[in-house]
Amino acid sequence: MGGARVRQQSLEGRAASGRGNGGEGLLRPLGPRRSLVDEVAERIREVVLVGVLPSGTRLSDSGLAREIGVGRSSVREAFKVLLSEGFLEQTGRGVCVARLTVDDVHDTYELRLAVECRAVRILAARRGEADIAQLQGIVEEFLKAAAADDVAAAVRLDLRFHESVCLLSGSARLHEVFTHEVVKMLALLRLDDDIYQPLSEWIDELPSI
Repeated sequence: MGGARVRQQSLEGRAASGRGNGGEGLLRPLGPRRSLVDEVAERIREVVLVGVLPSGTRLSDSGLAREIGVGRSSVREAFKVLLSEGFLEQTGRGVCVARLTVDDVHDTYELRLAVECRAVRILAARRGEADIAQLQGIVEEFLKAAAADDVAAAVRLDLRFHESVCLLSGSARLHEVFTHEVVKMLALLRLDDDIYQPLSEWIDELPSI
């Protein structure tokens, strides 16, 4: 399955609507799963992943708290999670989306290749029917999102596919490296002009499972 590739022009259009409002009006409501702080962190992570919040965007804990419907303390705790993951960074004016260079992204991409290739080898050796069925299900959901030109859903499903490959390998270490390092790279892929492409081209790159 292709990497989380999104056209720069499409992302810039979405990003423009998020500038200057501290990230308000961009996040979907919480659902009844996982811890509250984890849920809040996921909502913020999602809008970074789809490029709505560009690098350097300053975040407002009060604004995000109102939008999601939680207390400011929960947002602040979520900020701590995302700071530790490298999604956000602390500045003199508060917290903002991390500003990484193209070299940073390429370096993390090499790590992604090492992690995912090893996970794929483990899965290929095992060839579990249930594993293949789970991955195929994600691919089918992705195809529907791509056909509908739903960039946000396509990015989430693309990430879910790659994370599932690592998770299904059974290696806790591989999955840990993916979730802490690779996700950050996927969120900032838009820094590289060579990887933008329309969703229709993602479909052509999908391998057979």
